[in-house]
Amino acid sequence: MNIKNIFFIPVMLLGLFLYSCESNDSNVNTTNTPPSTIPSLLFPVNNSIISTLQPSFDWTDIASSTGYKLQISRNQSFSDLLLDTSGLTASQYSPSSPDFLNDSSTYYWRVRAVFASDTGDWSQSSNFSTLLESINATNKILVEIFTNTSCIPCVETNRYFDDIYDLLGITSNDASVVIIRTHTTLFAGDPFYLYNTTDNSARMIYYNAAAVNPRTFLLGTNMGSFNASAYTNKLNEKLGSLRTYAIALNNTYNPASRSGNISIRIKQISGPVVNDLVYHLAVTENELIYAAPNGETRFENTLRDLVTPPDGQAFTISPGQTNSYAHSYSIDNVINDLHVDLTVFVQSVSTKEVFAVEKIRPR
Repeated sequence: MNIKNIFFIPVMLLGLFLYSCESNDSNVNTTNTPPSTIPSLLFPVNNSIISTLQPSFDWTDIASSTGYKLQISRNQSFSDLLLDTSGLTASQYSPSSPDFLNDSSTYYWRVRAVFASDTGDWSQSSNFSTLLESINATNKILVEIFTNTSCIPCVETNRYFDDIYDLLGITSNDASVVIIRTHTTLFAGDPFYLYNTTDNSARMIYYNAAAVNPRTFLLGTNMGSFNASAYTNKLNEKLGSLRTYAIALNNTYNPASRSGNISIRIKQISGPVVNDLVYHLAVTENELIYAAPNGETRFENTLRDLVTPPDGQAFTISPGQTNSYAHSYSIDNVINDLHVDLTVFVQSVSTKEVFAVEKIRPR
């Protein structure tokens, strides 16, 4: 055998051995890859439909991070941000506002980890849609009466609406007639006006209802001089159709503290977008006994307080959309909380049209 060949064979075998060792080392070294610095999104699950407007956002922990940055957008490109927050120390986020999201809408969200000297990459984005329990329109109507305890002509109008409140069958559906009576400055000394001059004055000025009482508005439209037959026809006409907005109320109340919390869901069923909407949350008291100068002794549906601002709480909404709101409230000790109604109604500031009304009793 050629001496060169004798020398070559051991060298070749040594080379194969070394190559084999290098290949095994390469596999072992993969365990030294740094851990991921990109969070995985857990909830809301991608492409899910949720039935709440206050979801808790949850993602995986990144052990070496000092915090997280969260974005929630109305579009996939994240150019229309609803939320852009940083400084989150936990791997979850719960919005505090009940009107954080809208019903029947789709949102996109993503998270990135923040480190002591750097910021990680964004996670893959996830999307989810909101779909709440359906709110149905009703035929309920709001009647607002402006009155005064010394107003003699007010007596006949008030008694007519007392009969409706007592469900005596005056209209086609007395139970769907919601009444608020606001006391005015027409004559001095009205105790129900004096109890809350700010809110009574706000409604009185809004409707220009100081100089003439009674003045009655049906869904924001002046009903004109009182005539029982004409009033009944007008009420029945509106009772014969559904409102274009819907309201759903849920209430909790503590009689010991005389305080409560009410959640309000408003849905626009149909019609155009209205750009100057407000909603009101009114506290009214029934069965008030007072020997008034005009001869009245019983007062129903008396406005005591507006939980919302005197001019209403502004909001925006689109057809098919549902918005949620929440308010805390307290009931004064001079008010009999067993005789209280909480009334919510939606109104256009400029036209005064009332689009929907709903009421609930605290207890």
